This record gives sequence, structure tokens and C-alpha cells, in this order.
Amino acid sequence: MKHMKTRLVVVALVFLFVSSIAEGDIRVVSYNTHYCSADMEAMNVVIDGASLDDSHGESIPVSIFMFQEVKSGAQKTLHGLVGETYSMATYTNAGESGGAQAMFFESTQFEEKEDDHEDIFTGATRNADRWHLVGIGKQEGIDLWVYSAHLKASKGNENKLQREAGAKAILEDIATLKKDSHVIVAGDMNFYTIKEPAYILFTASLVDPLGTDEWAGTDDASKHTQSPRKIRKGGLASGGMDDRFDFQFISSSLDDGKGLDIIEGSYHAMGNDGTHYDIAINDGDNSCFDGDTDRSNLLAQALHDASDHIPVVVDFEVIVEEEVSEE
Repeated sequence: MKHMKTRLVVVALVFLFVSSIAEGDIRVVSYNTHYCSADMEAMNVVIDGASLDDSHGESIPVSIFMFQEVKSGAQKTLHGLVGETYSMATYTNAGESGGAQAMFFESTQFEEKEDDHEDIFTGATRNADRWHLVGIGKQEGIDLWVYSAHLKASKGNENKLQREAGAKAILEDIATLKKDSHVIVAGDMNFYTIKEPAYILFTASLVDPLGTDEWAGTDDASKHTQSPRKIRKGGLASGGMDDRFDFQFISSSLDDGKGLDIIEGSYHAMGNDGTHYDIAINDGDNSCFDGDTDRSNLLAQALHDASDHIPVVVDFEVIVEEEVSEE
């Protein structure tokens, strides 16, 4: 007879639950200020309004401002407008036509690694700027590389080629960074269509949060960032809202559900209600804030008077993975 031995095996099962928690949202704003040559009271309204904007989700105080067309001296004006809680990142301007780039960051959230700043030649006597920010306080652990550019303007094959060369230079610099780095490339890119060689280059390596569909015409009016004006004054472009010149491209690591991640649906052209195609943004009523026409019209007027572009606003959240065990 065979004796069967029964072994009692006690197995303790520990279930690990991983939950994602948003801790410390971050708003990034990119804005071509046209040399701070227009109405600075209006620009102050726009800059303050960027933190109050709840048109595409909750309002979030701006963590990072990136400005284009900032001539020497204008960076000090902008610092006064954004406020003393922001630190100015490394600013350089070697006689750049079209103005230089300026960046300001919330000093309770980030610090700059100044030795990592780079000027990147993009053609037409213009440089893009690269800054390296690391998080402090609640943002500790965030490591972010931000680029601001103002590529060559105007139509024509030669101008397209210069924009393409500028995009290549920026992407070659990004390729030197650690794999899966968090990267934002923002600015006035002057792209007319999705067929722009420079746009194709960027979207082969980076993410356009609005997708890669065409943006021309009435159906895509909400994507347009230039120009909020129909009145030519002080050198401000006056073509009405019909171009998507301003962008924020992001690395795929900012859209992977971990670490620092874009908040879906937050990317938008500030104050653009999608109903002002080829006209001024303050022509008639504006409805960018649903149900609040007065507030919408006040912002539209400020955008009209401050510059010939409107800001691009994007929100990100810090995803913390937390393990909880249960026996």
C-alpha cells in the first residue's frame, strides 16, 4: 500500500496595488511678445490671466513662461510683469534679429542648472535656447529640458529650408540628452501647413498634442495663434486669426502615464474660442470662458492689444506611483 503524504503549504499572498496620484500640477506657457512693443497694461492682463485660465480644466498657476521676440532690455520688463516669485533663467542675446528667447520659472518649484544652458543656431541670425530645470519642494525629482525657438518667418522655399535647418539643429541637440528625458520644445515656428519639412521633422521625434491633422481653415480655427488683430499698428501683424504659428512639442516621455505627464485636453491657444477665423479675436463677442461673455471679452481685448500672437497653454501633472500592501 502506498501512503500518500499530504503537505500543507501555507501561502501568504501579498497584493500590491499601484495607484497614480497627481501631486503638484505644472502649467507651461509660450508667448511671442513682439518685443514688448505694444500695450504693456494689456500684456499684464494676459500674463496674469494665464494662471487664472480655467477654459480647458482647472486653473493652475503658471510654473514656466517662455517668451519669444524678447529684445535686450525687454526681459526686465517681462520679469516685472510675471512677478518676483519667478526667477529669470539664463538670458542671452547676441544681436539676434527677431529678438531672443526669455524664460521664467516659479522659484519655489524649480531651479535652473545654469551650466546646461545652450544657444542653438537656427538660421537667420537666430538662436534657440535650451534650459535645464530640476524640481524642488513638491516637484522634487522632476528633471525637465525646455527649448524656446523663433524660426524664420514668411512663405517661400528658402524660408522653409531655413526652418528645416533650425529644426534639425534643435533635434540634434535633443539627441545628446539622456534617453527618455522630459523635453518641451516651444515657440513661434512659423509653420504654414503640416507639409512643412520642419514640422515633419519635429513630429517624427516629438509629440504634437493636437495631433498631426491639418490646421488650416475654419474647422480648425481653435488651433490658431496668429494674429488676434486686423489693425496694423506699431509693426504688429494684422491678418486676423488664421495661422497656427505657435507650438509646444513634447517628448513621448511626457505622455506615457508616469512621472511628469501632459493633462489630456489642456493644450490650447489662450482666449481662442474657435469662432474668430480670419477676424480679430475681439471682433464681436468672445466665448472662450463658457457662460461668461464679459470675462471672455476682457481677455480678448487684452490679447488684441498686447501682441500679434496669443499664448499657448499646456498643463502637466506629476504622477507618483505609490505601493500599498495588504496581506
